[in-house]
Amino acid sequence: MTSSCLRRALLVVVLALAALGLLSPAARADGDPGSDVLVYQNLFVAADSNISIPQQVELGNLLTAAGKDGFPVRVAVIATRDDLGAITALWKQPASYAHFLGVELSLAYAQRLLVVMPNGFGFSWQGHSTTGAYQVLGKLSVGSGPNGLVTAAETAVRSLAAASGIQITAPAGGSAAPAGGSAPPAGPGAGAASPGGQPAAAPSGLPAPLIAAIVAGALVVIALGGWLARRAVLRSPRRVPALGPPRKLGWPGKLGSLSRLRPSAWPRPSRRVLSGTWMAGGFVGVVVAGIVLHSVVTSPGNATPASTPVSSALAANDNLDPGAPLTGDAPGFTLTDQFGQQVSLSAFRGKAVVLAFNDAECTTICPLTTAALVDAKAMLGKAGSQVQLLGIDANPKATSVEDVLSYSQLHGMTYEWRYLTGSVAQLQSVWKAYSVGVTISQSTIDHEPAIFVISPQGKLARLYLTQMAYSAVPQLGQLLASEVASLLPGHPAVQSHLSYAEAAGITPATGTSLPGAEGGYVSLGPGQPRLYLFFATWDQEVTTLAGQMEALNAYQAAASRSGLPPLAAIDEGGIEPSATALPGFLAGLGQPLSYPVAIDGDGRVADGYGVQGVPWFALATATGKVVWSREVTVSGWPSTASLEQQVRAALASASAKN
Repeated sequence: MTSSCLRRALLVVVLALAALGLLSPAARADGDPGSDVLVYQNLFVAADSNISIPQQVELGNLLTAAGKDGFPVRVAVIATRDDLGAITALWKQPASYAHFLGVELSLAYAQRLLVVMPNGFGFSWQGHSTTGAYQVLGKLSVGSGPNGLVTAAETAVRSLAAASGIQITAPAGGSAAPAGGSAPPAGPGAGAASPGGQPAAAPSGLPAPLIAAIVAGALVVIALGGWLARRAVLRSPRRVPALGPPRKLGWPGKLGSLSRLRPSAWPRPSRRVLSGTWMAGGFVGVVVAGIVLHSVVTSPGNATPASTPVSSALAANDNLDPGAPLTGDAPGFTLTDQFGQQVSLSAFRGKAVVLAFNDAECTTICPLTTAALVDAKAMLGKAGSQVQLLGIDANPKATSVEDVLSYSQLHGMTYEWRYLTGSVAQLQSVWKAYSVGVTISQSTIDHEPAIFVISPQGKLARLYLTQMAYSAVPQLGQLLASEVASLLPGHPAVQSHLSYAEAAGITPATGTSLPGAEGGYVSLGPGQPRLYLFFATWDQEVTTLAGQMEALNAYQAAASRSGLPPLAAIDEGGIEPSATALPGFLAGLGQPLSYPVAIDGDGRVADGYGVQGVPWFALATATGKVVWSREVTVSGWPSTASLEQQVRAALASASAKN
């Protein structure tokens, strides 16, 4: 009987485990849905992207045809922030996400990878330059809504293939094929799935009908367990002792002596089996119910955290990354700082560490990162002594101690941080340990602008990605300071109370005035065409800034003679190392400048004019529209004659379009 009851109890447990299996999709924590799907399929589209099945099939057909024609490519269509799973910090950063995704897939897939987001494209091809692809993609745009994303993806695939000399003709009908071969079309019950019937990604939350079904299933399991146990009791043979002479039983109390024991009074071991079975069934039921409730409560699609003004402002600010929580030990390393000293991460145990990956020759986003680091430490006041700022070189072409020292000096960071470098192999090891991608094209070095906050115990706490927004630098500093303060003993107060609301850029269509470097104000805005040069004094590290700005006196003279737009230079004062940097630079020029120099103290003008790095030329029409721009570190300084020619051509083209 005992073995029979055990078998029935085991059946209850097996059935309960089967019910628990239904919960596996909800319990699965998906860090990056795209990488999970693209391992075996050429298209990732989230289930809730509102992109129809026919549209997905059409795009999938194109990708299948592209592969057959010798242009293998996989595509991730990222319609919303939630499509990125746990790495929402890369939302609206298609290039960074493409590189991240390429690294994630590299062990299984190392061919072309295209990312489409509402604000543009990203491209990755492990071991190959992406410069040509980005030149092609830079000429394309992404339309609004789901249709715009699909159309942009199809156009991008065809354009990239054409640039490689391949014309694609998508077959009629069919579906997107998984990586290993063909797949059947999505059936009527597939829902919003990617072509081939494969789910595009784990949904962000369990739908209500499924939740109800799981709960009902759990209740059925409990009831079935009880029914089986009851049957075990009713069918088990009772051992009725033969009636005989009076005997004593070794029970304490009043039942110490019985003359005859009636069958109904016999102790029934099956009662204990019944109780144990019910307890086991109840325990399993509680577990099932607990997991169901946990999946409902913690599911991203169903969670409703309390909204605060701060969290709402952060969520709405595309210029500021709210950060992503991390766990685990921070990977250790030993590198060389700007003074030539060996430095290990473990040496700073007991301090909070803010670790940034910086290109020693960067003039775009890295200076924003270093400025935010300095702001963060200053905002902690005396508690800043418990914080160590670290930088790790992310430029494999500038790895000498002189390179990191020069960057530190020009940015006023020499004694503010430890900027670490090493051999390329040493640096690559650290980049890999922290999953920071670094790519090299013919003229540029690209890397994730990652900032890691590490606890005094050496644990990874949070990851931030600097955004290309000059006006957001102080806000990023405050975010970093707040995170660090939460890790320090006593949680010191952050001595800053900035709003996290997005600071609106000042466009050339808006008239404004900026303080002049030599006093007074410099007027900007519509009314007449204007040419601007955005710069910062630390540009001297990678270009002959002083000589080139002196040479622009010739353009200003030509503009006065021939009616070309006048020139004004704008210094990004918010990320200068000190208030004396600009006056000192101007005082050291060989000749005075014949054009005005203004100071953009909060970066809103640079953001409004679309500046993506300095030095940067921007030409605005009389109506306040930027019609030409040039990033000097990529395209070089134009000669006076070339600058005049390009300005004339841009204005003529803009006039012809109006």
